[in-house]
Amino acid sequence: MDDVSVPSSDKITEMCDMISRQTDYTLDEIKDKLIEYNYNSIDVIKEYMGVQKEKPRPITSINQEIYKQIRMKLDEGIKDFNEKQYKKVLEDLTSDDKQE
Repeated sequence: MDDVSVPSSDKITEMCDMISRQTDYTLDEIKDKLIEYNYNSIDVIKEYMGVQKEKPRPITSINQEIYKQIRMKLDEGIKDFNEKQYKKVLEDLTSDDKQE
């Protein structure tokens, strides 16, 4: 778990004042949110405003990206081929039923 040090009461009061100016939270809600967000006032304000945390993009090499694109293209191609084959088989079956 993260090792969180509790800031001084003056610092907590300062953070509570800043958060109360930016949000509609009550003092009790602010203290609860500060504890929830490990005394990070910026995260509390971002959560209030609905800002999503940025997801880190995995670092990939150029080769990995090239092969990823090739696999995606081949997957799309085989999916289209399979759908066409399935429709063709269905048409053949329905036409055989009509001829009998």
